[in-house]
Amino acid sequence: MRNLFRATAALTIIGAADAIYGIVQHFGPTGTGVCNWGGRISCDIVNKSVFSEIAGVPVAIIGLIGYITIFGAALWANNTQQRSDTRNLFLLTLGGFLFSAYLTWIEVWWLRAFCPICIVSQTIITLILILSGLAYRKAGRA
Repeated sequence: MRNLFRATAALTIIGAADAIYGIVQHFGPTGTGVCNWGGRISCDIVNKSVFSEIAGVPVAIIGLIGYITIFGAALWANNTQQRSDTRNLFLLTLGGFLFSAYLTWIEVWWLRAFCPICIVSQTIITLILILSGLAYRKAGRA
């Protein structure tokens, strides 16, 4: 089970780095990012849209806070090996996954554009959800 927590922690570090790039992209000048590939594949279309902030806070900052929180929860669950801590990690990750799914829905149906750094984040949170689900399942058997 420790390997599941370690893999989760490693993915959160990658996710945090991705979120930091998203923050830089959000506040940076339009057209300067490496993820603006024209047409409908553009970080600027997504990361500078009206949907890119919630109550004035960029979603990339919310994502960074989420990844840091999941990292801490993974370390905690790894140290305690308690089923309740593993459940909390899974529920926290599920919340992040659902938030990411909502943002993906906005990309597809409202903005009709795809943000490569967002896709990386969506992939990472999905992998973390799978790993935390496996850890929670294993903790139930122990």
